[in-house]
Amino acid sequence: MATVLKGESLAKEVLLKLEPQTQNKNLKLAVVLVGDSEVSKKYITEKQKAAEKLDIEFSLSVLRKEVSQEELEKKVEELANESSGVVVQLPLPQHINTPSVLNKIPVEEDVDVLSEKSFELFKQGKLGILPPTVAAISKLLEASVVSLENKQVVLVGKGRLVGLPLSVWFLQKGITPIVVDKSTPNIGEVTKTADILISATGKAGLIKGDMVKEGAVVIDAGTSVESGDTKGDVDFESVSKKASFITPVPGGVGPLTVACLLQNLVTLWTRS
Repeated sequence: MATVLKGESLAKEVLLKLEPQTQNKNLKLAVVLVGDSEVSKKYITEKQKAAEKLDIEFSLSVLRKEVSQEELEKKVEELANESSGVVVQLPLPQHINTPSVLNKIPVEEDVDVLSEKSFELFKQGKLGILPPTVAAISKLLEASVVSLENKQVVLVGKGRLVGLPLSVWFLQKGITPIVVDKSTPNIGEVTKTADILISATGKAGLIKGDMVKEGAVVIDAGTSVESGDTKGDVDFESVSKKASFITPVPGGVGPLTVACLLQNLVTLWTRS
């Protein structure tokens, strides 16, 4: 039976260390939500709770999903002028040019590392912070005490928030991950080769026990909401019987990602 890697307890440690650095500093985190995604709302609630614990002012701007490109970009620019950090919840509606919106976030306020400039600095190893999900997963891997050396890493999902930045991070570590997505035939045959398997598709129960190698480290970075319940990509019951380590959903990658985002806020603010 797998050891459960609890991101919640690691998140508490991160927030505890941040607390003395955030008191009476007038820090502000501004979040922009376009539309009414249930998954995004859950993440925003977690961000708000964590920010308020650290005496960080939190603001949420909810815009209708029909918002124009110009209106959305103007809102992001306005928030950047009055905040310490800005987050634009992804995904944005299809009619919106997402990179153009994200590029309105100044590097010194880009706590999610989503603008092209921030991401390029991250790729070059010059940014000084990691994308929050990457930072969270790196802490979970450290907690598993499993060496990355000579390990086969498989990433399920090529998304901007998890798959893409994780690929860059592993390459920086000298590891070339195999990246698969919904267009990959026989995904299970690929995932079964993984010593470290990380999934971030948002498709509930995608990864089953018969798709996992005995003794693998399995990190579930996928989130979906079904009938009000938060689900992960990994079928916990079947996979936990084969994995050596596994993260739960909720309580795994999510809360630690939020803590790492706030850590980025403090780091960027201190530096600027």
